[in-house]
Amino acid sequence: MSGLEDRCVMFHDAAMGTGKSKGSAKEIAALRKFLHKNQTQRFTDKATSRLFDTIQLYCKNDVVALEDREGLLEDALKMPFTVFTTKQKKTMLKWIEELRGTTGSGGKPSKKHSKAIKFSVIDLDADNKKFSLMQEESGDTFEDLPLPEGALGNQIKTAFETTEDAVDVEATLDNGKITVHTLGA
Repeated sequence: MSGLEDRCVMFHDAAMGTGKSKGSAKEIAALRKFLHKNQTQRFTDKATSRLFDTIQLYCKNDVVALEDREGLLEDALKMPFTVFTTKQKKTMLKWIEELRGTTGSGGKPSKKHSKAIKFSVIDLDADNKKFSLMQEESGDTFEDLPLPEGALGNQIKTAFETTEDAVDVEATLDNGKITVHTLGA
C-alpha cells in the first residue's frame, strides 16, 4: 500500500470508531487538511473508496457536529475528479442538501427549509436603518438587523414610531438568517 492509501485506511478506521470517540472534530479537521494538501495527487480506486466511505460515516453520524459535517462535505466537493468521481460528488451533494434541510427533531430532513414565524419589533434605529426583533414563541432576540428596503421598511418604521402597541412582523428564520416578509396584523 502507498502512503496515501495508508492514510485513507487510518481515516476510515478512525471514522468507524466515531461513536466512541470525542475527538471526531479533530479527526475531521485532520481529514480536511489531508484532502486539501493532497488534492493534486492521483488516488487509487481503493483509497478513493475508503475516503468516500469515511466521509459517509461522518456525515451520517448525528454525534458529529453539523458544522463539521457540512465543512467536510464542502471540502470534499471542491476536490478535483482525480479524487472523487462524478457519481460520488452527486451523492455528497445529496448529503449536504439533507444536512442543510435538517430539523432539530431526530435529524430527519424537513420538507420545508423555513416557515413563517411571528416576531415583535423591540427596537428601531431609523438613522442607521437597523432594528431588533424578538421571536414570540422562544423569546430569542436578534439585534442590529438591517431594516428591509423600500415600502416594507417604511411600513415597519411608521408603525413602530406611531403606535404604542407591539409591532409584529412575519419572517422566516433559515440557518440563522432572518428575512422579513410582511408587517403582522
